[in-house]
Amino acid sequence: MYVASWKQISTLEKSGMVSNSQHSSSITQWQSPPCGFLKINIDVAMDSERHRMGFGWAVRDASGVLLGMAMLTMEGLYSVKEAEAMGAREALSWLKAKGWQSVILETDAQVVTNAVRGGKNLTPFGAIIDDIRSYLKELPYVRFQFVKRSGNMVAHTVAFHALHYSAGGFSECFTSSPRFLSAVMYGDFSH
Repeated sequence: MYVASWKQISTLEKSGMVSNSQHSSSITQWQSPPCGFLKINIDVAMDSERHRMGFGWAVRDASGVLLGMAMLTMEGLYSVKEAEAMGAREALSWLKAKGWQSVILETDAQVVTNAVRGGKNLTPFGAIIDDIRSYLKELPYVRFQFVKRSGNMVAHTVAFHALHYSAGGFSECFTSSPRFLSAVMYGDFSH
């Protein structure tokens, strides 16, 4: 059910029938953050056959250099919006632990972006959104915004890779860009 709704939304987004943001809807490819800022892109992938979710995020500087990436594999399937919100919460927790301050966080999940900006929601999804808001209060120089999938391909690739990562669990990398990201990162700068 959830995977089917994800596929339907993805198809509508690709066809242009669903618009994904108020402020950032014009962002269609990855853009460097301003000098002095970092940008973290986040995403989630779901595998309905193996009942698992993969979360991925990547941090880059104003030159587009990858400073770090992380991926997390979790067993089970949540609704798409809950999974996307969980990914945002995990990335913010990681960001806080790393001590990075001036950051633009981008997600291709408009429902999460809108919920973070919106009012109270007394559901499990709302509880995750409240956690995100708490992190954002603790990280006052972090901006949370929407970007179209085409501007979030590095995080999408990391999340997808997390689904197939044989060790599972949590993994992070800071020393070099993993080989599986090379073509995607090159694509961000070839436009």
